[in-house]
Amino acid sequence: MRRRHYSGVIEAIGDSKGLRGLERFSVSVAPDGSRTLHATCEIYDRNVSKDIVYSVDRDFRPIDSYVRLIKDGALLGSGRFQFDGNGAGLECDSRVLGHVAQRIDQRGGFPSFGPHPLTCDIWHLARYDHDSGVKVQYIDSALSSLEHDGCSGPMLHPIRFGIEFLGPKTITVPAGTFETHHYQFHLEGSLPQEHPLEQLWCIPGDFIFVKIRVDGYMSTTYQLTELVR
Repeated sequence: MRRRHYSGVIEAIGDSKGLRGLERFSVSVAPDGSRTLHATCEIYDRNVSKDIVYSVDRDFRPIDSYVRLIKDGALLGSGRFQFDGNGAGLECDSRVLGHVAQRIDQRGGFPSFGPHPLTCDIWHLARYDHDSGVKVQYIDSALSSLEHDGCSGPMLHPIRFGIEFLGPKTITVPAGTFETHHYQFHLEGSLPQEHPLEQLWCIPGDFIFVKIRVDGYMSTTYQLTELVR
């Protein structure tokens, strides 16, 4: 069995802080279209690193995920998420909460999941139906943390948010020039704290990360600096 692979590096550049962090990712795609992401995320200004393994089916629906968080040089928490047609479950060991077993039932399961690599922000976009004629489409998803950079938990948090398609766009980042699709998240009322505007650019088909821009108090550009296919 031969698998298809691609990998890359993403930099987080704050408007006032400069380089805030790095994400290194690799994805392997099986012949049946399912794929597995391995990502290492380092957030320098929060002294946090994350290791994530996340598998989805050919339609980018979640199968399972493992999330491990290190903060200030010590383990903050680790957990394994499992998804099925009736919802999702979690087994987690947390420095703050101890051992946690969690189950959330949802009819039809969760169509997407955010374990918080930037590459997974892009994978939410696979839920957008370009043939529906609906400009802003809302999905019932789940996150491993309600913090914008995933630096808590991990826990299982259901969330509902909107995706808007803004059109095709040719953009240039350090990794090169790409023909992308441009989207925007609608997160109003979906999180306990205000979340700034988030715009996303990706290579369609494989939904490969190219760029994310977050305004407001974060004021950060996340951009692809290396891509190997």
